[in-house]
Amino acid sequence: MLRNYFKTAWRTLLKNKVYFSINTFGLSISIAVSFLMLLWVFDEYSMDKFHENDEQLFLVKRTIPLEDGAFDVYNGISYPLLRTAMEQLPEVEEYITLGGTFEDNLRIEDTDFRARGAYTNTAFFKSFSIPVLLGDMNSLDQKPEAIAISERLAKRFWGDAWRERALGSPIHIYDNGDYAVEMVYADFPSHSSIQNDFYYGFERFLSQNDWMLEWGNNGMQGALLLKEGSNVSQLRKKLESLFQANISGEFKEGILLHQFSENYLHNQFDEKAQVAGGRIEYVRIFALAAIFLLVISCINFINLSTAYATKRSGEIGVRKVIGAKKNMLVGQFFMETSIITSIAFLIGLLIIVLLLPFVNTLTGKELSIDITQPSLWLIIVGVFAFTTFLSGAYPSLIISSFRPVEALKGIGKEQKNTISLRKGLVVLQFSLSILLIISALVIQQQVQYVNKKDLGIAKDHIISIHQDQALTEKYDALKNELMNSEAIVDVTLAGPSPLATPASSSGVSWPGKSQEQENLEFALLWTAHNFPTAFNIPVEQGNYYKEGTQDTLNLVINQTAAELMQLGEEPIGKTIQLWGSPRQIIGVLKDFHNRSMYETIQPTLFLLDPNDAGSLFIKLDGGQTEAGLASVNSVFEKVLPNLPLHYDFLDEQYAATYRTETLTGTLARYFAFISILLSCLGLFGLATFMARQRTKEIGIRKVLGASVNSITLLISKDFLKLIAFAILLASPLAYYFTNEWLSDFAYRINIPLWAFALAGVLTLLVTLLTIGFQAVKSAMANPVNSLRTE
Repeated sequence: MLRNYFKTAWRTLLKNKVYFSINTFGLSISIAVSFLMLLWVFDEYSMDKFHENDEQLFLVKRTIPLEDGAFDVYNGISYPLLRTAMEQLPEVEEYITLGGTFEDNLRIEDTDFRARGAYTNTAFFKSFSIPVLLGDMNSLDQKPEAIAISERLAKRFWGDAWRERALGSPIHIYDNGDYAVEMVYADFPSHSSIQNDFYYGFERFLSQNDWMLEWGNNGMQGALLLKEGSNVSQLRKKLESLFQANISGEFKEGILLHQFSENYLHNQFDEKAQVAGGRIEYVRIFALAAIFLLVISCINFINLSTAYATKRSGEIGVRKVIGAKKNMLVGQFFMETSIITSIAFLIGLLIIVLLLPFVNTLTGKELSIDITQPSLWLIIVGVFAFTTFLSGAYPSLIISSFRPVEALKGIGKEQKNTISLRKGLVVLQFSLSILLIISALVIQQQVQYVNKKDLGIAKDHIISIHQDQALTEKYDALKNELMNSEAIVDVTLAGPSPLATPASSSGVSWPGKSQEQENLEFALLWTAHNFPTAFNIPVEQGNYYKEGTQDTLNLVINQTAAELMQLGEEPIGKTIQLWGSPRQIIGVLKDFHNRSMYETIQPTLFLLDPNDAGSLFIKLDGGQTEAGLASVNSVFEKVLPNLPLHYDFLDEQYAATYRTETLTGTLARYFAFISILLSCLGLFGLATFMARQRTKEIGIRKVLGASVNSITLLISKDFLKLIAFAILLASPLAYYFTNEWLSDFAYRINIPLWAFALAGVLTLLVTLLTIGFQAVKSAMANPVNSLRTE
């Protein structure tokens, strides 16, 4: 029976080449694009899920009470809390110290390599599923000089001989001293949010930074490995009590436990310190867009199938008369759907192979088609089943329900509900397309707004170089040599970066500070004397630190800090407390954006500390960028010949913080284009079929004197009404969803009304071009040929 189903289905499809081609092409495109996006979605969902102890690994975060009962969540945590938790709480098996990742230059023998690393303790490798290939993981806690490196870094230094040469080899980190390789670990997999190439021991870091032993210091990140069966909620309360018993203040900070594998996608919190979103929002957007494309193609299939059903009424009548049951007819038409879907899948897989390198470049991923992965088969089977069922279910039921007597008499006409459903599906199809078009336009406008907004600080033609001890010692000589070049405008020190200030402190007091303001955090920026002039930041009041001074008694703040502390119109000369020491305010800088556009401008304290600022910033002449970079290379070779030079452009670093938003806008444009293409493809098929159905009607109208324009309008107007209704339906939905997306930004655009008008006009024009050709062709046909059979 299956063989007969297949032969009959194949012959039927070959007789209806337009129907077959449109469905196959549309499905193959949507399957390929949706499959690629679902690969990305599954990759995102799999991030950090590979650890064997996934269910027991929790990041420890702080909840800071603010005004009006709101909370803020910070990743920084106190080291003594982690250590004491393991000592006193039976639920804790290990505590893990997680230092902030940094990039630095490593040297072994004559080889230099820039790599990402951090400090940690042995518990990191005990708790996370990162195999140790060589050496002893305990050395990180036992030997101050120990360093663990990745297999990738080992191969970079020693090639194929890394297993024989790695252990015991000395490595110099330019900003952190000398180490010896005591361990080599396997490279982090691509679906790990951590991608560090080296780790040195926390104990060494602690020996050089004893301030970490203070309960009130939260300068690191940490995690806990819990024992199996531990009650997370009860443990959180115990941790909070332990923390609050050792810190001072009326409005004491709380503790939040966040599962490590959930942090990648769910890292935003609401005012109640509850998970409220994060990267998961973009994953959902892409997953929905992929499903939208499949639905649009399936709608094409349903519409064309039900439209062509009337041509098969005679076939259905004969089959029913000779004994065919309804389930047999349903099976027959599902076979046709399966053939089309299977062919579309094969074409789609070819498209996937061709597009995969482009998608990896676009998304920054390493997506691949690994047939051994269960998730891949889940996507394949899911997409195939979803497409086949959605495309075939309704048409097969409609076609198999024809009454044999009417069918054999040639009265196999569609019922009104079938026609209404087709119209409704066309509206749905174009509504989804218009929704994607409007969303793409709004996202693009927000990304452009972020990139072009005046930040109140210069970021173009500025390069940043990591400040290590050697650079600090030679800073004056470097600056003098650099400033001799006409292509270099200014040189300064600041840290970590004025556009991203992660360091903060609540240790600020001022007259009139309320208890509810006790935990307010102030951003901290360590700078050199000429910081404002180098970055074109106006001094609103007073002065910045004077050249040649080592000012530790005064302080410069920004406008937001002055307003928050209610220092009045004349804040200059007033005294506040910083970490218990009095500081006199000597200057107020004009506000500039020191965080992302998701956050408001933070109250900021500018501290004079060029030696420990963090980064060297060199401002180049915009018209002489190449000459400026050549001068930088020349000066570094002269003043610091043994220091490998690595620099980043500040504007590129800023743009990189919005990489996800930029990617979303780019993909939304692609999705919008493909969706409108698929919708119009189906519309073309419907217009072709409808024109054929009305061939004789058109012929009679022409004989009676109807013009080409009137007949073209007759054929087109029904479709244009549907598109107009789709525009009305999609516009409020698009406004709601884009407004929800924009609400996460503290600084955002107003949704432009022209985006809705442009999407509507564009859709109408494309629709007119799609059906206009067929309408004009039908209107210009010779009526003699149309009426010859009457």
